[in-house]
Amino acid sequence: HELTPADWTALKLVTDWFMVYGDATTQMSATKQPMLSSTHAIFLGLQSHLKAALTKPPATADPVLRDGLVEAHLKLSEYFAKFDQSKYYMWATCAFSITLSY
Repeated sequence: HELTPADWTALKLVTDWFMVYGDATTQMSATKQPMLSSTHAIFLGLQSHLKAALTKPPATADPVLRDGLVEAHLKLSEYFAKFDQSKYYMWATCAFSITLSY
């Protein structure tokens, strides 16, 4: 079976997305105990990347790929909601900013 140009475009898109997720996974695995602030920043980077990808998909992009991207963006939004509701994240952020002010 020979791949079409549209197939190659789809593979490139998916490969680019996997690279971003792979980088995020590596960053989160770099320490034994990830910090909430760094995890939040990594999620923010992932969500920004997904948002950018959603705003300018190629005309030939398969709708299934776009739907997967939307689902990934929604899942990250759910995690952001959990961060925003967490008393631990707010406490950690306040403690960190107090430490920096001294």
